[in-house]
Formats: sequence, C-alpha cells, structure tokens
Amino acid sequence: MWSDKNDSSVSKVVISDAAVPFVARGGRLFPGQVIATDPGIENGEDVLIVDRKERPVRMLKIYTGQ
Repeated sequence: MWSDKNDSSVSKVVISDAAVPFVARGGRLFPGQVIATDPGIENGEDVLIVDRKERPVRMLKIYTGQ
C-alpha cells in the first residue's frame, strides 16, 4: 500500500479511516491515528494528510512536541 517513492515535494501522512472525518473538519491529529509517514518529516513541516487510499484529507503543519 505505502511505497518509498514520493513523486511530490510535499511529505505525506496516512491516517486511520476513523480519524478522517475528524481531521477533515479541522480536528487535531494524534499519534495513534497515524498509519504511515514519509521518512524525514521535520517539526513544523507542512504535510499532506491522506486516507488509506491516498485521497487527500487536508494539509497540516506537524508538531512533534519535542
């Protein structure tokens, strides 16, 4: 499902099906909702949030809390 190849300059984060409606409405994304990520995402980076079928949900700025 998830490949190492990323044709976009924007990193992607795949989220669980249960999280999609909440995140799409502007809710926060929590670590337990994440299924997969592109490697090398850094704190403060804008990422594309997608569902399991890689359909776009929304853009978010990622903060790791570290």
